[in-house]
Amino acid sequence: MNKNLKLSDIPKRNPYQVPEGYFDRLPMRVMEQTASREKPAWQQVLWRPVRLATAPLALLLLLAGVYVANLPEQPEQQLVNLAAVSDTDIVQYLSTYATLETTDFEELSTLREQELPAELLNVSATAAEEELEYYTLDDIEY
Repeated sequence: MNKNLKLSDIPKRNPYQVPEGYFDRLPMRVMEQTASREKPAWQQVLWRPVRLATAPLALLLLLAGVYVANLPEQPEQQLVNLAAVSDTDIVQYLSTYATLETTDFEELSTLREQELPAELLNVSATAAEEELEYYTLDDIEY
């Protein structure tokens, strides 16, 4: 390459040529192409609101899908008729899983005649004596 090249040494000529009448026909060609691309008036009126509503609607559907996909599965609840459960089963369940008092059995008719054993109440004799120390039996009316 020649490092001593100067712009003034380059000849000034235009290597490109414009076809005859190009600029005379250009405005008509542009108008024809834009006229063929125009949408009908009803499409122009509807397109903008639809285009604006598409993004929020897609986001809403996406969030709803994520919410539904992450819902915990709820097991089917089995209905039990408590009238069909015997009193013995109820007493056995309560003696196993609950701390019971005599007032808990007031509605059970079969237990009214029976005395409740201390192990059913989960109360030791010393705990019962300690509890009774707080009450004076003379003050209670029978």
